[in-house]
Amino acid sequence: MAVRTDLYPEGLIRAIDRWQSGANDKARKARRLRDWTRELPYAYRAAPETVFRQMRINAQLGIGIALDAIPETMSSWTTSLEVAQRLREKDQDRRKVMIIFARHPAPKDIILNLNTVYADSDFMDTVNATATRLNTHFTGIERWQGTQEEVVLKETTLGNDEIVSLGAFRELNDVVPLIGPPDPNALSDNQIFTQLTGKRPDKHFWTSPASAANGVRTVAQRAQEFLATKRLWPNALPA
Repeated sequence: MAVRTDLYPEGLIRAIDRWQSGANDKARKARRLRDWTRELPYAYRAAPETVFRQMRINAQLGIGIALDAIPETMSSWTTSLEVAQRLREKDQDRRKVMIIFARHPAPKDIILNLNTVYADSDFMDTVNATATRLNTHFTGIERWQGTQEEVVLKETTLGNDEIVSLGAFRELNDVVPLIGPPDPNALSDNQIFTQLTGKRPDKHFWTSPASAANGVRTVAQRAQEFLATKRLWPNALPA
């Protein structure tokens, strides 16, 4: 076991652990993570070719799409599209529509590449030794470690051309509206759904980039129309 408290001091371990523990108090966690990663070697800010982030469409995001300028705070991305797609698959997410962004970050965009952290076995050795010394648990690190293939990016502004997929849960009657009372001997909704789509009803649908682009244009148009009715869109303002 190699313990590297010189490279991974307690403050850095705590900052990573808090960051991986969830989005509560995100601004404070972001400041601490940024502060504690400044002195890490360059390899810890290595820029992968592509990173992905899933977001839920809401009013604020809709306005950003209408303006083709979506502000994003310091946030977690992943090098795996599959990881991005697996987020937000709980029951409360069934009626929500998601967006996946893809970026090609530069080294200056990277706060911390956690793939580099977890590729070094000395990191977990140091985490475990520090936890034993402090008689504590680093629950964020223990739960996730490197499974999210995470890269932390600094603040940026995203464009609509970085949206590569739209996704949502779908109910059967969204695909094939049922007409009249069902035959008691007929296949169940789940069986029909699986035959039609090849997917179980508890799985997301994800669009292709081309379909996402069409969807984004529709979202942007509707958001612009809404803003115009509220006299918040430039074309609706008096000359």
